[in-house]
Amino acid sequence: MKISDVLASKGRRVETVWPSKRLDQIPQLFDERNISSAVVVDPAGKPLGIITDRLIIHALAKRGASALHLTAEDVMASPLPSCAPDDGVSSALRKMTDERIRHLVVMSGGAMLGIVSIGDLVKIRLQDADLEARVLREVALAHLSTG
Repeated sequence: MKISDVLASKGRRVETVWPSKRLDQIPQLFDERNISSAVVVDPAGKPLGIITDRLIIHALAKRGASALHLTAEDVMASPLPSCAPDDGVSSALRKMTDERIRHLVVMSGGAMLGIVSIGDLVKIRLQDADLEARVLREVALAHLSTG
């Protein structure tokens, strides 16, 4: 299965923030939208990086409460962790594991097509495993009934 299939299933909505957005404002956005990341974009909508709940926690751990006065640009991960719509789910999961990240922005020709989380990809893998198990069970039952 490809990343484009995942986006077709889950949707292409991506929450974005300006580079100047202060960290003290971002957790509220995450809570309201039930998300844990947002793409940092310039005024033209070009992705610059990504801000995640984990990056905010790291900033707080290093700087204490003064970190809340930092901006998204100060804390964002850049270059943007990304994948292509034609990438396979397995390769995206491998990239997330190797880089210890939980989100990949789907990019094609400089355009942002969507975002996938590790949860999205695990859900797809579990659905695939369930389908495979059902098919194998049906084949086994058919084989037993003819045997």
